[in-house]
Amino acid sequence: MMNIWLRKHNGRRSRCCSRSLFGVDSRQIRRASIFGIIACWLFSIAAPGALSQKDEGAEYPVKLAFLYNFTKFVEWPPDSYREPGAPLLICVVGHDPFSETLESELRTRNVGGHPVGLRTFKPTDNLSVCQIVFVPATEKDQADRIVRGLKGSRTLTVGETEGFAVLGGIINLTVEANKVHFEVNRLAAERAGLKISSTLLSIAKIVHEQDQTRKD
Repeated sequence: MMNIWLRKHNGRRSRCCSRSLFGVDSRQIRRASIFGIIACWLFSIAAPGALSQKDEGAEYPVKLAFLYNFTKFVEWPPDSYREPGAPLLICVVGHDPFSETLESELRTRNVGGHPVGLRTFKPTDNLSVCQIVFVPATEKDQADRIVRGLKGSRTLTVGETEGFAVLGGIINLTVEANKVHFEVNRLAAERAGLKISSTLLSIAKIVHEQDQTRKD
């Protein structure tokens, strides 16, 4: 399906990730392996880094794996779910850039006793029912309104456009030099009642909303 590799990895990171990478056909990585690779990377990296991509087609499988693995480093309040065992719902707003194959794989996962669900919503839908809302680049003109509309909810907002976290989004995925990085707005996370692991924060770029205020 695609080839993904890690650059400049240390010994521990290399051994962990090689277990995910090897043992499969050299021309592809099985869909389930993608999620394991990103999980391995997030746990083992010691300093801010990135996941390299061989081509542009790798970007969205990698970003979907990031969304899934964020669930392992973010704690939602109990009242985020309608009932115990309710799905952890990942919602994509507008155009869905992810492949159906990987989305089907994601739906087989379970996080903290909650099966993972994935749905597509319109920008005008009630997004507060979602634990994660992903705002793709195609909806960048709606991003500010979506983020404002979710203030007061227990929703982890994730975007992929410049300034998303500064506008009040919680996590923003960026691509620099063909590598995926991410920014975190800690204030927005605290406002939503979400606890982000120090492990995740240590490899993120922390951004502040007041920077946007100064520009206005």
